[in-house]
Amino acid sequence: MASVKQYPHFLFLVTPGETVRNEDGDFVAGTPTNTLLSKCREETDGRGTEIQVGGIAHKVTSLIQLPKSCPDVALGANVVVANDAECSDVRITGCCLNFKRDQLHARLWL
Repeated sequence: MASVKQYPHFLFLVTPGETVRNEDGDFVAGTPTNTLLSKCREETDGRGTEIQVGGIAHKVTSLIQLPKSCPDVALGANVVVANDAECSDVRITGCCLNFKRDQLHARLWL
């Protein structure tokens, strides 16, 4: 009998690389880094759900289910959900539209 994993995916926070000036005086963006935040379960939202953020309506593309122990994710943070802990098999990338911690779990909307 096959076992079902509650959180089969991995949530990463994308931190932009530091911008530096090269020898020609041009600014060059550094390489962004992905920091593992938590295990998760990504569920595609095909219902057309909308969230109001700062008075602007945004369409939700995914709902990310997280364990209660997950650290808070700031509104507007860039995140990546991957199938593996190395972040080589990316499922979805996006901007955090909302983060909510409930009694038994946490949720994040992209």
